[in-house]
Amino acid sequence: MLNIEVQLCGFVFDLILIFFISRHESVGLKSEKIFRQCLIIYTACVALDISSIIAIEYDKVLPLYVVHLVCKLYLVSLVTASYFAFAYTYNTVIHMRENATFKRAVLILGLVGAALIFISPISYYHQGRIVYSYGPSVIMTYIFSLLFIISTLITTFVYAGMMNMHRRKAIRSWMALEIAAAVVQFFAPYALLVGFGSALGLFILYSELENPEVYLDRVAGCFSFETFRMYIGQEYENLKSYSTVIVCNDVEIKKNDDDDKRKIIVEMSEFLNSFNFAKLFRLNDNDFALVYDKGQREMNEIESAVNLDVIRERFKSKWGENSVLNTRFLYIPNGHIVSSAEEFIEVYERNRFRFEKDEDMRILDESAGQDIKEYRQMVLEIKDALQTDRVEVFYQPIYSIETGKFVSAEALARIRGKDGKLIMPGRFIPVAEESGLIEAIGERVFSKTCKCIKEHNLKMKGVDYVEVNLSVSQCENPMLSSTYDEIMKLEEVHPKEINLEITESSTLNQRNILLENMNRLMNMGCGFSLDDFGTGESNLNYIVDMPVNIVKFDRSMVQDYFTNKRAEIVMRATVGMIKDLGLKIVAEGVETEEQVEGIKQLGIDYIQGYYYSKPLSKEDFIEFIETRNAS
Repeated sequence: MLNIEVQLCGFVFDLILIFFISRHESVGLKSEKIFRQCLIIYTACVALDISSIIAIEYDKVLPLYVVHLVCKLYLVSLVTASYFAFAYTYNTVIHMRENATFKRAVLILGLVGAALIFISPISYYHQGRIVYSYGPSVIMTYIFSLLFIISTLITTFVYAGMMNMHRRKAIRSWMALEIAAAVVQFFAPYALLVGFGSALGLFILYSELENPEVYLDRVAGCFSFETFRMYIGQEYENLKSYSTVIVCNDVEIKKNDDDDKRKIIVEMSEFLNSFNFAKLFRLNDNDFALVYDKGQREMNEIESAVNLDVIRERFKSKWGENSVLNTRFLYIPNGHIVSSAEEFIEVYERNRFRFEKDEDMRILDESAGQDIKEYRQMVLEIKDALQTDRVEVFYQPIYSIETGKFVSAEALARIRGKDGKLIMPGRFIPVAEESGLIEAIGERVFSKTCKCIKEHNLKMKGVDYVEVNLSVSQCENPMLSSTYDEIMKLEEVHPKEINLEITESSTLNQRNILLENMNRLMNMGCGFSLDDFGTGESNLNYIVDMPVNIVKFDRSMVQDYFTNKRAEIVMRATVGMIKDLGLKIVAEGVETEEQVEGIKQLGIDYIQGYYYSKPLSKEDFIEFIETRNAS
């Protein structure tokens, strides 16, 4: 009986892996392709190992050159398998993967090894069931195989930071089994363990990294969002053209039963997965993306556009038993409106919530790509401004009708560009809010405002308090009150000299945290204003619910008062109700003497606007207050 039991076990292992992998759709990731190539090479290697034993067993029957050829093909397959293992590993390291010279050198090294194996002599040992080959050809195989295996191991240590923990451990385990099997077989040639060791290594790799299930969303059954990131990233690396249809569903599918929600997700996934030549991914929450990549830009654009019409029509119908979803669509005919997967995902996430009221589809072109580039550039500008202290505070004086003095001011954030010019808030505030940098800006403005109050003794100049804006994210930060308390103590500013402005917002998710912060700060002595009253978000209930001292009428509300009879009636009634609540009122955006007189007659307490002053730098503001309050 031939000594091939161990090899047969390894061969069966490999066939089982091939079977399971073939049952799933391929994503098309580079690592996935190389693993599949490794699996085929290693399976062929085990088959050649078995074939070489049979050839040696029947060397009396077969021509010598046939025996030599089969045995050397087996040895070459070992080196080839080790080469692919190294290729699988260095594919994770970007600068190695993209270095054509390096890859060419590695390939040449493998070809040199194969050539030396073929030209070197080989001998055989055949005694009973013990069959193996030896000699210079086998030595060359060990040298080149171990060279690739050791290179693979070294790569996992040198470039450990570029691989996740599971990948490092799986590859090292794989190579450890390869080395252990090779060492045993080198010192005990009759123990033919190399093929079986390789099969075990591949099984570890499959279990840890390359099981197709890891690429899938467990609910929808299509590819996951993380797989989408990797796939799109590869498309940009390979400079491939593709188009994308993104289906944007409600964040929450309003169903009482979680099982019903899952059924709807599965039903949508199965429908969308029926389109040929497209890969389906589930993105954030309940969104899906169809990616068309057929190599020809015109073809994938045409097909995706045609499918989009079919998809839009289907989503007008019911899902599940009786669910009509509020679905909208993003269509990207050419993915190269941006240059990386990160930018693409930002384009998707930024536009996903920017649909107009009756808009159900948006086509994203170069302007969307330019928008994200400008957004990223502004993020860098803000970060650099914070690091280099280019965030400045401007102050807009607020006039008291009762005293005829400027008794307060609103502190406003500005950024001084590297060219010395001011970047206005309309450009950087929305970016700061979206990127999460608004808290750092708000804290910096608060700190500088406190310094200004202390250094210039604003109280003695007639300024009772300064208003400082709070962003939504600051309001939701449980540490806000303690942080601001520390800053006021550090700058030796009394809390009564600070009035914090909040804006009603539908995006405020943690109102209880805001109320806790407000109560703590008010107990210290800080006051609160409700800013932008009169805009779409504001209503009288907010004034009742929030412990504010001052209500600030938005500029648009003030302007409408003088041009719209209905707005005039509403504003008069609103002023009466707010005054009955014992609150003060500031009118913003007052620009003419006529408006000043009208506001005074209305009974409003304070006026803020360009009639008196635009926002001023700290130095100009101090000069303004000293001059105007002196009389």
